[in-house]
Amino acid sequence: MSPDPKQAEAPRPRRPLRVLMVEDSQADALMLARVLERGGFDPAYERVETREAMDQALRRQPWDVVLADHSMPQFSAPAALELVKEHGLDVPFIVVSGLIEEETAVAAMRAGAHDYVMKERLARLVSVVERELREAEVRRARREYEAELRQAREELEIRVEQRTAALRAANLELENVIGERRRLENELLEIAENERRRIGFDLHDDLGQKLTGLSLMVKGLERRLAVERHAAAADAGRIHDLIDHLIRHTHNLAHECSSLDASGDNLPAVLEGLAANVKKMFAIPCAFSVKGAIPDLPGDITLQLHKIAQEAVSNAIKHGRAKNVGIALARTSEQLILTIENDGVPFALPTKARNRMGLRIMNYRARTVGASLEIQPLRGSGTVVTCSLPMKENPVRAGTR
Repeated sequence: MSPDPKQAEAPRPRRPLRVLMVEDSQADALMLARVLERGGFDPAYERVETREAMDQALRRQPWDVVLADHSMPQFSAPAALELVKEHGLDVPFIVVSGLIEEETAVAAMRAGAHDYVMKERLARLVSVVERELREAEVRRARREYEAELRQAREELEIRVEQRTAALRAANLELENVIGERRRLENELLEIAENERRRIGFDLHDDLGQKLTGLSLMVKGLERRLAVERHAAAADAGRIHDLIDHLIRHTHNLAHECSSLDASGDNLPAVLEGLAANVKKMFAIPCAFSVKGAIPDLPGDITLQLHKIAQEAVSNAIKHGRAKNVGIALARTSEQLILTIENDGVPFALPTKARNRMGLRIMNYRARTVGASLEIQPLRGSGTVVTCSLPMKENPVRAGTR
């Protein structure tokens, strides 16, 4: 059985097409509609022939294509094209005219018309409309893509701004925390200094005076026993000598505790004075050396470095039982390095060494001026304390010794 020819040639559904015809001839409008129908479209069209009518049509509904006659008694294709632009529409605009010179058609294309078709050659109208509809769809898709891309970019910028604001707030909070920590550390240092001064004054004013009184009493006892030729007179003399030694030691301790401040910005001179004071107070060698051009530092930096050196020397003598101490100051291209070496018992760094008050205070002092502190045992015996202070490339003033 042969197939039914009617079933084999079933017509394809027509594509709906909204057409705005700028045309003063109803017959020509019908002719254009029939051409589009034969081309597979189902045109729903409206014919206008004045600017006012076209303006209302553009406002009333969207259009898929505009077919405009070039020249009419009350209107024209160029004027219609300008009106489309005023409405901000991207709709295929095709000039369909019976009499149009090539230069005029080219001028219309340059003005924004998408193509032109002569009325005596309407066979190409369908292909022109199909092509312009495809290109209009491409432009629409491109606009949607660009709009999405622009929206994504704006959302990204908003998120970046929000993240930046959050980071700025977090940074401000961190700065406040750091500032509060520095304030507390400075208060701790001040409390420690005040306590040491108080101990120094107590040693001098209380214990020192009592020892002096005791020394006078023992001296009187020694003299009375000597007059009586008592056998204990020699013992009383030795007791008096021991008390005098304690008075001198107490005086030195009081001086060490109460005279803590270093004045001036000449760090080498301050450290040299510390070395001389160590020799005097503890009667042990304390060498001082300096290498390189040492800049005049702000008073607070000089003070903190001096107190770090003082604490390191005191620990070496009291806890390390050192017999020799060395203080060195060196300037490199990037750092100012202060080292305090001793030959005493090597410093052991147990797990909880950070809980030692003296070590914590030394670290606080170093951090206060932006320096780093390191304590290492030496080979054999002894300990070295190293405090490294980053330096600017061009110090304001510098002096050599």
